[in-house]
Amino acid sequence: MSEHYRTFNNYLRDRFGERVYRVPLDAGFTCPNRDGTRAFGGCTFCDERGSGAPTIKSALNIKEQLETGIARIRKRFKAKKFLAYFQAFTNTYAPEGVLKELYDTALDHPDVVGLCIGTRPDSLPDNILDLLAQYDKKTFLFLEVGVQTVHDRTLAAINRGHTAGEFFDCVERAKARGLRLATHLIFGLPGESREDMLETVRQVAPLGLDAIKFHQLCIYKGTPMEFDYKAGTLPVLDEDYYVDLVCDALAMVPKETVIMRLVAEGSQDEIIAPAWCFEKETTMKKIEARLAERKTHVFVT
Repeated sequence: MSEHYRTFNNYLRDRFGERVYRVPLDAGFTCPNRDGTRAFGGCTFCDERGSGAPTIKSALNIKEQLETGIARIRKRFKAKKFLAYFQAFTNTYAPEGVLKELYDTALDHPDVVGLCIGTRPDSLPDNILDLLAQYDKKTFLFLEVGVQTVHDRTLAAINRGHTAGEFFDCVERAKARGLRLATHLIFGLPGESREDMLETVRQVAPLGLDAIKFHQLCIYKGTPMEFDYKAGTLPVLDEDYYVDLVCDALAMVPKETVIMRLVAEGSQDEIIAPAWCFEKETTMKKIEARLAERKTHVFVT
């Protein structure tokens, strides 16, 4: 909880009247920059799980993943309501019929109150946005469209396979349909200066997005970035530098925008750097203290 920005937990509590938990899922998709449609190999920061949570049991089907995930979260947190979070890889990268079957399966669970769908801007043609708009009319739906940066040179360097222009076009078309929309931004991508990173925020902040996720660049095992990091050609951000950067970014974001995440985290089984990503709560406390010093926003419900 924070008085300086609107958290996703508080947003969901306001919407549903109680805490709601997301259950991450792997629906067996790939990405257009993995299968050769746009490129091969995927994003250079992304591991073999396609950014899926380590708790996902991808060998199971969607119904089984959902039941297993709900049971785990319910046992730990006494949770009652859940969102099916299609997280791994690109979750609109399939024909309408395939997507509809997967989404319907998730919504068929009596304790699932909505969908969160992670995807890319080059995988949202109009017919898929129309399909999502149909779901939005009958359930809670949050569409997460990763862009990471608005600088095309960086997007090319990390093998994203799409341009910033495609992201801005996608946002316009999604908003025209009234969809709840979030994006993901990564600070610390190769070759980007502080001004480059803040310029991404300057261009994204005015778009009227419902939510933003901020991440520091993490070096995952088995990724192309691991080799660059070990070769000494790819530095990672210092914790204090990142704290100041996030505070600068939040000052640019409208206070009504939901902040879904400020710090990426992981385990030493999957991430080799930065070391401070294993102590998320410590970093979060530093961000809160810095925001208090600056009196950033001071959000009032």
